[in-house]
Amino acid sequence: MRVTDGMLRANALRGLTTSTMRLARSQEQVATTKRLNRPSDDPAQVREAVKLRDGIAELEQFMRNIETAGRTLSAAETAIATAGDAIQRARELAIQGANDTLSAVDRQQMAQEVGQLAGQLVQLASTKVGDSYIFSGFRTDVPPYASPTGAYQGDAGVVMARISPGTAVPVNVFGDAVFGPALASLVQLQAELAAGTRVTPSTIAALDAGQDALLAGRATVGARQNRLEETTAYLEQGMIAARKLLSELEDVDMTQAISQLSEQQLTYQAALKVNATILQRTLMDELR
Repeated sequence: MRVTDGMLRANALRGLTTSTMRLARSQEQVATTKRLNRPSDDPAQVREAVKLRDGIAELEQFMRNIETAGRTLSAAETAIATAGDAIQRARELAIQGANDTLSAVDRQQMAQEVGQLAGQLVQLASTKVGDSYIFSGFRTDVPPYASPTGAYQGDAGVVMARISPGTAVPVNVFGDAVFGPALASLVQLQAELAAGTRVTPSTIAALDAGQDALLAGRATVGARQNRLEETTAYLEQGMIAARKLLSELEDVDMTQAISQLSEQQLTYQAALKVNATILQRTLMDELR
């Protein structure tokens, strides 16, 4: 077969093109520290990397859901704990109010403090996270109570948070269940004290029931907070494992990549020198 100048030129150009492409890929890998920069680099492993990235994105969304749920539960726990302190103070006043040695005036003065405690509970029940009331069920735009004697204004809607694949937990508790008994007992206590009469055992029992409701609400919130902490630890382990696999797929061995780049640069320079004469002669021939 006769070798023509055109064939020599074509072979030279193909060789230079191949060398240039290999050099460019090596440069890109060193610059990006990634072995996979486009689907054509390795279609099968790119598909696996995409799946891993999707999985990591899902885990990150669960973490954001947990963070949001955690803020709500933390605010609820603080509000309920403070309400428990208020009810405990009211019970102390009730025990004093049951004493025969107190005058009607003394009891009426105590009634004023009980009224303030009742108002404090209404404020605590109206705790918000962002623009949402957290003790009103789905009716997050209205406070649970307008006043200590007012009816519960929320509903029984359960606000759920997806915290892991196939798992969702409630993040709210109802104001009527948690604060309702306590508010009712304070209203009852205030009425007896304001009348100047002795505090009855039934009122003290009502205060105890109110305290029990607050404790139950706090226990529920605490259990959910523990669940979030456990799930967070589980998700973090999953993210670490997924990111490690992704790194093994995508990241380049920098020592090997730099060595390969040096080799490609030498190969490219050698190709230029070897083909310089052929390409130059061919171009001159074209000009003749």
